[in-house]
Amino acid sequence: MIAAQTPRELIFSDVLSDIGPAALAVEGSLPGWLRGAFVRNGSARYGFGPIQFCHWFDGMAFLQRFEFGEGRLEYTGRFIRSKSYEAAVDGRAEYQSFATPAARSFGSWIAGVTSSNITDNTNVNVVRYGDASVALTEIGAPRCFDPQTLETGDLLKFNDDLGTGPTTAHPVRTGERWVNFSLKPGLRSKYFVWSLSGSGPRNVIARIPSKRPAYIHSMGASRRYAILIEYPYRFDPLAMILGGKPYIENFHWSGGETLIHLIDLTGSDAPVTCAAEPFFCFHHVNAFDDGDCVVVDLVGYDDASIVSDLYLDRVRERAPVAAGLSLRRYRVPCNGQDATRETLSDTRMELPRVDVRSERPRYVYAPRIGEVDAFTDGVLQIDTASASQRVWERQDESPGEAVFVPNPGGNGETDGVVLFVALNAKHKRSALVVLDADTFEERARAWAPAMLPLGFHGQFWRA
Repeated sequence: MIAAQTPRELIFSDVLSDIGPAALAVEGSLPGWLRGAFVRNGSARYGFGPIQFCHWFDGMAFLQRFEFGEGRLEYTGRFIRSKSYEAAVDGRAEYQSFATPAARSFGSWIAGVTSSNITDNTNVNVVRYGDASVALTEIGAPRCFDPQTLETGDLLKFNDDLGTGPTTAHPVRTGERWVNFSLKPGLRSKYFVWSLSGSGPRNVIARIPSKRPAYIHSMGASRRYAILIEYPYRFDPLAMILGGKPYIENFHWSGGETLIHLIDLTGSDAPVTCAAEPFFCFHHVNAFDDGDCVVVDLVGYDDASIVSDLYLDRVRERAPVAAGLSLRRYRVPCNGQDATRETLSDTRMELPRVDVRSERPRYVYAPRIGEVDAFTDGVLQIDTASASQRVWERQDESPGEAVFVPNPGGNGETDGVVLFVALNAKHKRSALVVLDADTFEERARAWAPAMLPLGFHGQFWRA
């Protein structure tokens, strides 16, 4: 790791090499039913000598695997060997990423109008498409990897003509299929909302035109509808193609209305569009049908300034302002009338997760966003029915995304454990923490052999 002093600097410091495999000693007790792998993805390296990335979302993808076996816990961490990674290791800034430009001559700029030098750094999430374990990003194709060794595989080919994005790294599981979208920008830009069974090809459910497409980090789905939200944080497609700017620098906040599209998952009815007040969102939480409305829970902001606050030169120094950051519920009428908003919690949080087995999950798990030195300073369990909340916190520790893992033989939404990685700034060590979801108390932890990146998103895959 690079030299660092504050918790915030430690969180956004560099991992320099692969880690493990390494056996971890467990303090406390793990439930006997916890068998499988907790696999995570996220940014872990932001500089290679003269090459320095600009934004948290630009860091090189680092996969992490915690394997729970009978009487053992093993950790492995590996960088994805993408073309972008290999170029950076060689000192070549050839690929344009989320917020970092590529080093380009005038001739390469002309070539870039028709050919892509967009990053293949899949650093956001992991899912399983059929038999393929893949790492995802929002501006490129998924990358296959070995779920046991984390060795890098090929880019996934869907065998269709929908292209690779922009898209989201948060496909939504509905029954036996995944739902997501791909944007085809141009003079007549369109969102292609698609479903996927297995590993391809994708089936188009709806086409939604947009003159100035929005930055959309995730989407939602109820039993009947896919939910695509266009925030007033939009770009001009022609300017993006000709301007040569990094992806996110093409987007501008207009302050206009937010558009919520309800897309019939059967494809038989035309999409319905509702308006809401201006707001921004990275992460949907859940959605469910309720009579003649769709209820959409998400973590929302009053504007998109959070994107700028996550540039590394800012986030290493101070807490994001995050105007209006709150857990929100929108009731979206199926007849196209305006959506209404309710605040479920005004505690600052991000990276929300729920029990994905439930159509209407009651509890939301999320890291609490700090306001001083710590980027995060606790893990929340929010009861959306009673508006009450519980918090896990430990002095000097900053937790990442908290994933609920249900007891396969249990009953209820709190019969299980909550897994997350926490960085202890005082001791400059990281640990995997296991909470009892019912009591919300720590029942086990395992110290890692190195300081680990906080990362973005992960999944628990049963053995």
